[in-house]
Amino acid sequence: MSDVPFRSAVQQSRALAAGEISSRELVEIYLERIAVHNTALNAVVTLDPERARREAAEADAERAAGQAAGRDLGPLHGLPITVKDSYETAGMRTVCGRMDLKEYVPDQDAEAVKRLRAAGAVVMGKSNMPPGNQDVQADNPVFGPSSNPWDTTRTSGGSAGGGAVATAAGLTTFDFGSEIGGSTRIPSHFNGLYGHKSTWRSIPLIGHVPYGPGAGRWTEADMACGGAQARDARDLVPILRATVGPADYDGGFSYTLAPPRATRLADFRVAVWSEDPSCPVDSDVVEAMDDAVAVLRTAGAKITVQPASLPLDLATNHQKAFSPLLFGAGDRTGLAPAPSAATLARFVQHPRGDAGPALRGTFQSHFHWLQAHMVRNEIRQRWFEFFQDFDVVLMPVTPTAAPAHHSKLIDWFGRPFEVDGVRRPYWDQVKWSAVANVSGGPATTIPVRKGRSGLPVGLQAMGPSGGDLTTIEFAALLGREVDGFVPPPALV
Repeated sequence: MSDVPFRSAVQQSRALAAGEISSRELVEIYLERIAVHNTALNAVVTLDPERARREAAEADAERAAGQAAGRDLGPLHGLPITVKDSYETAGMRTVCGRMDLKEYVPDQDAEAVKRLRAAGAVVMGKSNMPPGNQDVQADNPVFGPSSNPWDTTRTSGGSAGGGAVATAAGLTTFDFGSEIGGSTRIPSHFNGLYGHKSTWRSIPLIGHVPYGPGAGRWTEADMACGGAQARDARDLVPILRATVGPADYDGGFSYTLAPPRATRLADFRVAVWSEDPSCPVDSDVVEAMDDAVAVLRTAGAKITVQPASLPLDLATNHQKAFSPLLFGAGDRTGLAPAPSAATLARFVQHPRGDAGPALRGTFQSHFHWLQAHMVRNEIRQRWFEFFQDFDVVLMPVTPTAAPAHHSKLIDWFGRPFEVDGVRRPYWDQVKWSAVANVSGGPATTIPVRKGRSGLPVGLQAMGPSGGDLTTIEFAALLGREVDGFVPPPALV
């Protein structure tokens, strides 16, 4: 049973159904591992062990009664999970990395959490993140930083970094998160996991609290999506089955997840977008791409490298759509005096740097936001047409493996970041992932290999809106032929 903490959710569900292990036993395994390993990793920031034990015991009793009566159980029944600390959890602290919410205990669940519970999941606790979801690492003034289990001197990634660490380290079955610019995929890439960004608006984000409790719980930020981080790509399917569906106020409007376009690598039509002059990648990422392409060629997939029909380049996506939409949707708690002064100082020092678009986007008029929105809609149409000829686009997640921690929580635009020894803007880390946030389509990360430093290096497959099962199936098939998920040696 020593491998149980690192088994996939699907494998754990089968073991629960077969009576090989109980939900209560599974909860105890994870609580013990959290007690041993979480101090060094700082992945799980709020824990309710007694409630988890009680709910696991109830799940075991429901399973016994259901089997006796021939009733079906939810797709996540009895699985112990963590949830990103940006989701409201009834009776469990929800801080969102913010000092003003450090004692906030909601009396209701976010819509996605309610659906996870209805599917049978046991929510053990909350995972770490940056204030208001607004960083590519999980660090905040309330709880501090989460550390990468492959090398604790390296960042977890963000914003769903704590959940990625907990999942990779075997502290939870999976973590349910969210993203607006790679927040599930970047930590998954840094920690060696399969991470998924769902089709935009397919999972309601009611009760996702970057804008705070009260009226803010009804605000679903532009481009923001639900997502999850798992040790096996196919774990993502029951998670989506549990959470995808319309909000009550949509009156039944919903995305329907299309079946996968292919079930063999040989049958996939793959566009390979491996380079872009505005956001170069390092040799680790190049080698991961080479490995993946070699596997796909051997499998007989139809591959087109750098197709001329790509709808746009990274610079256009970032400057004309993603940046104004992102900062227009930003949590205004970031307008505190210290970070605002730091951003203004960086803009004065480097008027053409990343601080300028951030300031312009934060204070733009509604008319200027509409211009970016019009560009976004045109881009989405171009991607729709592109995916008539291709099933997925294989591309980098970020330019490098996980970089070192940094301590500049306030000075967002004054951080060091290097790609093969060349200094690059720190926020290059979101440019590849942001393509799917603008397109609205799903994207799934695949752990491919280890880099020169021994850290995981992944890629992502982006697909058409509603094509979540296509990118997940592609990731599952490709993951079998490359490294896939490997437990961090120090945590086994």
